[in-house]
Amino acid sequence: MGYYATFKAVFDRVKVDLEAKKSIKQVILGEQFKLANLPLAIINPTTTTITKVILGSTLGNTIGFDVLIVIRETEPKDWFKDIVSVMGDVVDALLADRNLGGAVKTVTPTAFEPGEIHMMKKLYYGGLVRFEALLHYKP
Repeated sequence: MGYYATFKAVFDRVKVDLEAKKSIKQVILGEQFKLANLPLAIINPTTTTITKVILGSTLGNTIGFDVLIVIRETEPKDWFKDIVSVMGDVVDALLADRNLGGAVKTVTPTAFEPGEIHMMKKLYYGGLVRFEALLHYKP
């Protein structure tokens, strides 16, 4: 399996895990979308660092990715019930499958940021959850 397939398998599995959550109606991974079926989760790759592992030709990859969760258009009455609970579902979905179906060694949340989202000249409410996944790649 080449690097692209190895890298893409990580994100494909994140999408599968998030689609299994009933609190999220739509999961976007690299395709065009409309902000229609809220709440929706948008998976975005961020920085990936690659290091040489001591043994052989294996490379260590720390794959960064963000999940932006757009939950609602109106200000929440209760941030914890309306926003943080859905964001918590995102964290729980990935921690329940720490190795993402065997695609990585482990995945860890690194940031949890509820707040306002300015998108397409509109204001939404939701948040960002940042993750790092560790995998070993052998060319």
